[in-house]
Amino acid sequence: MNISSLLKLTLASVAGLAAAHTGSAQNIWLAEPGELVVTPNYTFQSYDTFYAGTARMSLPDDITQRTSSLRFDYGLAPGFALDASVGYTEVKFSPPGANFKRSGRDDSQLGLTYAILQETAERPALTLRVGAIFAGNYDVPTTLPPINPGDGASGFETSLAAGKSFGDGFAAYGELGYRNRNHGVPDDLFGTAGLAKQFGAFGVNIGYRRTQGLSGGDIGGPGFGTSFGFPGVKEITQFVEGGLAFTDGGGRSYRFLVAERMGTVRNTGDATIYNFSISLPFKF
Repeated sequence: MNISSLLKLTLASVAGLAAAHTGSAQNIWLAEPGELVVTPNYTFQSYDTFYAGTARMSLPDDITQRTSSLRFDYGLAPGFALDASVGYTEVKFSPPGANFKRSGRDDSQLGLTYAILQETAERPALTLRVGAIFAGNYDVPTTLPPINPGDGASGFETSLAAGKSFGDGFAAYGELGYRNRNHGVPDDLFGTAGLAKQFGAFGVNIGYRRTQGLSGGDIGGPGFGTSFGFPGVKEITQFVEGGLAFTDGGGRSYRFLVAERMGTVRNTGDATIYNFSISLPFKF
């Protein structure tokens, strides 16, 4: 397995992990024309503290979220690839004397990626993705407790991604994007950057991810619960993430990633996120 194949696998798994904390990810090295990669994902996250604005608040019990999803990447033509994702999500919170649960179809995505530059020895690969977001059918609360499975909004996003492989199995990757959704959800800037290393059939990666809401109020702040609810808060998340990957002789890839909150955040759970995925390639 070469380093570009490893980065395909790494970024497909990062995409599944990103969905759990309102991010996205595109593959810099696209699927070959006629190739379909099916990636089942399972993501689990849990937290017992959250941030109302920048104030850290304790909860009487853990809030847990489990999301199962399928991602499809298809090589449409040289330099073009389609991606789609669909899934189911469930959030639970059971403090003493109460039991809150919200579940339903998760937000879905459909995107088209164009390879602006192919990677060479002198330059990185550079891609542009445009995508549509389709809101899931879960309930979206507007007041406490903070157990929203997502923002319940549709819209679009676009991003630029770059990646470069180096000697000795090393590679670097990054992405910067913008997201706009309806129902009063603030626009986001999002980005990631990371490094990957190949060891034969095994690979590792470490990265940094940030989502920056561009407007909105705070949980518990002026107007919360009257003028706006959870979909209208200004959310800032930062995560450091790392993963392990293995590819068998049939080209199937197995990956485990974990993301840990870091630094200054706003209106979000103090979560640790775990993701497991398998990529299954098919040629047509």
